[in-house]
Amino acid sequence: MVTRRTARSLYVSLGATLCMWCGAAMAETIVVTDSQHPVINSGNARIIELDRPAQLSYALSQGLPADPQRAASAAKERLSSEEGRRLTAELRRAYQDVADAKGLKVQKVPAVIVDRTYVVYGLADVAEATGLIDAYLQGEH
Repeated sequence: MVTRRTARSLYVSLGATLCMWCGAAMAETIVVTDSQHPVINSGNARIIELDRPAQLSYALSQGLPADPQRAASAAKERLSSEEGRRLTAELRRAYQDVADAKGLKVQKVPAVIVDRTYVVYGLADVAEATGLIDAYLQGEH
C-alpha cells in the first residue's frame, strides 16, 4: 500500500531525476555567433549574431540617393514607414545583443553559453555543445 508520504517522496525523487536528466536543456542557453558561423539544433536558445547590426544598417540605407539632402529626406521617410519602424526596433535589439555578448566576455564564435557560466567554443551544433556541458555537470568529465 502506498501512503501519501511515500507517494510524495516518489514525486520528489522523480522531479529531481527529471531535473538532472534535462540539465542544460532546461537552463538558459545563449549562442553567440555571426553570419559566417551558422549554428544548428539551437532549440529554444537565444541566438546573438554579432554582425546583425551591420546587416540591418545596410538594409536601412540600401538604395538611398547619392545626394545627401535627398538621402536624408528618403531616410526620414523610410524610417517613418512600418518597415522602417520594424527594422529600427530590430536594430535596437541587435545592438543590445552585442552588448550582452560583450558582457559575457565571449572570446570566439560560435560560443554556446549555459546559465551564463559554462561555455563551449567552436561547436556549431548547439545540442551537442549543451550535451557536453550536461556531461561535465553530471561528473562525466
